[in-house]
Amino acid sequence: MKNFTLLFFAMILAAANLFAADLNVVGSFTSWNNNDAAFKMTEIGTTGIYSLEKTLPAGTHEFKVTYSGTWDNSPAGDNRVFTLATEKTVKFYAKLNGTQILFFSDAQELYVIGAAVGGWDAASMKLMTNTAAEAAYTADVVAGGYKIVVKDKNSNIVWNDITPSDQNVSSTGNHTFKLDFAAFTVTATANGQTTPSLSSLSNSFITVGQDMNTAAWYNANSTAQAENFNAKNLGSISSPLYIGGEITTAPVLDGVSVKMFCQIDELAITEIPLVWISNNGTTSSKWQTAAGTDIFAGNTLTKGTAYKLKVWFNATHGTTTLWDSNNMANYVADFTYDITSKVGNQNVSINISGANRTVKATFNDEAQVELFTLSGQLIRNAKAANEFSQSVSAGTYILRINGTAHKVLVK
Repeated sequence: MKNFTLLFFAMILAAANLFAADLNVVGSFTSWNNNDAAFKMTEIGTTGIYSLEKTLPAGTHEFKVTYSGTWDNSPAGDNRVFTLATEKTVKFYAKLNGTQILFFSDAQELYVIGAAVGGWDAASMKLMTNTAAEAAYTADVVAGGYKIVVKDKNSNIVWNDITPSDQNVSSTGNHTFKLDFAAFTVTATANGQTTPSLSSLSNSFITVGQDMNTAAWYNANSTAQAENFNAKNLGSISSPLYIGGEITTAPVLDGVSVKMFCQIDELAITEIPLVWISNNGTTSSKWQTAAGTDIFAGNTLTKGTAYKLKVWFNATHGTTTLWDSNNMANYVADFTYDITSKVGNQNVSINISGANRTVKATFNDEAQVELFTLSGQLIRNAKAANEFSQSVSAGTYILRINGTAHKVLVK
């Protein structure tokens, strides 16, 4: 009976170990012997997580975790590495993902990478802080994917040692990323802090010209361009005049609305939405007009009259709105609505009038001239030398000369 009982318990122990894997830590400190009993890992309870604790000398150590006695199904890529400043006890951890061995050591540099923390490139990697039981990284992040990664001996990113599948942060805000060593689990936990709001507007620019492909760029609150928009004399300008802009908001947030505002003297304010262009990690977002807006459209200007073009910006996130308005004075440039257009490297000499129910234009040399109603119906298409004249009813018309459109008010 005694022998039977001993046999029974031996069978139970064998069954308990039936599904346990034989894994070895192998490396420069084992002379790459993958069957060294002293470096065989043991399962932590019945968790499927394996560990080994060894005291190693100071220096740089290369390693991997393999199945004991074989290189089959061993981890791909170059050797993993860690450096010890002094002699230290190092813990190694591993678990199976099918036949793939996932593994790391608490002496390695562990990183968070992904859209949540600024991008999937090496420059966006965030170093975690290792303690005895876990590695952690806390920061304001955006919703998006991430992974926990390491580097190999050549400083290349090793993507799948810890998180073979992408993880996800579901919301923007302050989060703590953790790798629990013994549990071999990865989490990203919101810290219950108030979601950060806008903190600054910076690097604003204004672009203006009769063709957005050649329009000049000016500084608003930035200093990167050669000239400032504020106090700039744009010279004599005829229709159209396109305007656009760019600005940077901080930090990176969801749900931000960015706008640019333009006004000629005290005429109607033109509101121009700026669209998101790019993020600089989690630090800032760049916004820009997708295309220029004709600032003269809808405004009646008098030839030969001097005007002021005022520009300012704002950005809104939730209940927070920030303004970039040159300390409430706006960015103001001067121009004259006249016969000579000289903006964005263009120089066109044209004189247009709408007096006496006649659209009349004088210009240098020959020109292809098209006259349209405001709704786009063609009235006349002609090749004219030095002058074009067409009797019309009172109203607003579009006169296109050599491809450049001008709005004409006929009285």
